[in-house]
Amino acid sequence: MINFNSLQLVVNNKYSFVGIDKQEQNLRLCLPKGFNESKSTLDNFDSKRDLFFLFYKILTTFRSICVEKGYLDDNNQLTNDRDGFLKTKIGSSIKSYQEDNENIFYYKIDILGKLLDAYNEPKILSLASRLGKQDKFDLSKIHKYLHQGIYLSNDAVYIDQMNFPRKVVQFQSNDIVTMYCYLFFEVKQQLKETTNPNIISLAEDFRERYLNSPDSLFDENSYESVLNVLKDALETINNYTVLKDADYWEYYDAIELFLYGDLSQGEEGEIWGINNFYTVWESMCLTYLTENNDLSCLLHCDTRYLSSKTLDKLQASEKVIDINNVFKINGVSLNPDAVLFSSKNSDFIQQTTYEIFITDWDNHGYKTQFRYDNGFNIYKENESIFINTGYLNQKKEVYTAKILERIYSRKDNQYLIINSSLPRAFYSFWDIPKIINNEHLNLMSYLNHFFYLALESKVFTWNTFCERILKPLNVDINSNGDFDEYNVFTRSLFRDRSAQSIQNEFEKFITQILNNQKPLIKIIDVKYCDSKYFSDPNNKKENKEKNVRKQFIYEYSLQKKLNKLFSTDSKPEIQSSFWIPDYCPDDPNLFRRNYDFLDGYIELNKVNFLLLAENYIAN
Repeated sequence: MINFNSLQLVVNNKYSFVGIDKQEQNLRLCLPKGFNESKSTLDNFDSKRDLFFLFYKILTTFRSICVEKGYLDDNNQLTNDRDGFLKTKIGSSIKSYQEDNENIFYYKIDILGKLLDAYNEPKILSLASRLGKQDKFDLSKIHKYLHQGIYLSNDAVYIDQMNFPRKVVQFQSNDIVTMYCYLFFEVKQQLKETTNPNIISLAEDFRERYLNSPDSLFDENSYESVLNVLKDALETINNYTVLKDADYWEYYDAIELFLYGDLSQGEEGEIWGINNFYTVWESMCLTYLTENNDLSCLLHCDTRYLSSKTLDKLQASEKVIDINNVFKINGVSLNPDAVLFSSKNSDFIQQTTYEIFITDWDNHGYKTQFRYDNGFNIYKENESIFINTGYLNQKKEVYTAKILERIYSRKDNQYLIINSSLPRAFYSFWDIPKIINNEHLNLMSYLNHFFYLALESKVFTWNTFCERILKPLNVDINSNGDFDEYNVFTRSLFRDRSAQSIQNEFEKFITQILNNQKPLIKIIDVKYCDSKYFSDPNNKKENKEKNVRKQFIYEYSLQKKLNKLFSTDSKPEIQSSFWIPDYCPDDPNLFRRNYDFLDGYIELNKVNFLLLAENYIAN
């Protein structure tokens, strides 16, 4: 069992090991780069406990990817001596594309892994069952219960219960199982994962009979006392259990290693963790990119450490720009981490106020239309825009204005004053003009026009638009290519328009955006470095030769391709971006940009480690 108080926190800027190691008889929790500034605030029991379990989940996710893709070579040495308690494993190595970049998982004492691997829900519930009394009767067997009956004055016999086999959770025997359930539930709580209620019942029964307190094994104030009670309980259970079968020893060994496994007994060096965390950091960043962008816009991605499920989706996506073989120079293929196409539409959004007229048009109960009279330069004088609106769970006969006036004020009882974007439960649609300017994009953003949602989500193909924008809102298209006529929300927005006509409008809109709004292509390079590395003058030469020069080659190669695909006026801009780890637990934003780096020519993004980890673990 790990005593988190005894762990020293270190951030080693020369090596990439993350995990627990032993140096000069001291156990150290080695944190990733980017944690330096927060190290002092993390030096307490709770923080070190939470970080350990976070790294455990991250490494488990990464290891499962490596197993799935056949990268893992197991070099395990397992000692299973019941006279002792130390079970040792050296670890597993990851097949590397470069001989000097060997990756090794270390788990010389796999305390958590053995406990979690022993979980077998059907077996646990089966071992926790017994013969129980039931209220039903079998008259063919009544002669076996006459001696238990109550004889009445009329010579009748009364029998209230019979014994039949039935599965019931029992709490008086087989304590090795309930003890395992208690430890399993404690660990699952720290991992923030759900547990079967039946397992929780067994765990709580063990707590009541042995601990009799709400104390936890992972609480600083009760850690030692609970650990001592559990060790005594394990000894008692082992002494009084007569029949010890294979199932018993499986749970006993897992519990014994968990309670008695002492990291300090290991030799000096890496005990648990991974020696090259940069591969994990790369996997975390690229998994985020694939899960949070339209894959048709992810023009290129290093797929070595992406799961097979993610890789299948990535390969199936149709790219908005084909850049195959772009990074092949003199027969050598270069491999940037990622190339992402995106629109710069957010640059056009400005704070403003719109007055939209509340019309009295009732289209068979769909009272959802507004009129915008201010007009744009691209429209003829005095021409208006008729805006269809809708909201989730919408009902007929209820005008959308009645709902929106709870949020926005009225003017002259005829106009709604829209001074901020509509809540995300509200959406709008209207036919876009032949030429779109920034003012029109601004109105689309304020009124949550469906096509603008596509820009926000970096969606540029119709199939992805249906999958990521329409489908989550239950906007379905039937086999005839029509929207559901009974869906009030859909009818309010699209009236009697076919899905094909909406698709045509969407594709015209996207074409305009790509040609006129000067989109951006980012070449992303995932760096496992501390931010101080880039600001240190001593690293200037190395940074130039190792990082910056490589980005220039990427940009030059991509620029030649774009020159063939776009005119000078519509050609996308290219920007290089470095992603580095940053520990900022109170920041809700994923990125913090350092504008001082190279005068902004290369974007240096500090990526919030905790937010990225949550995304990685969830996938």
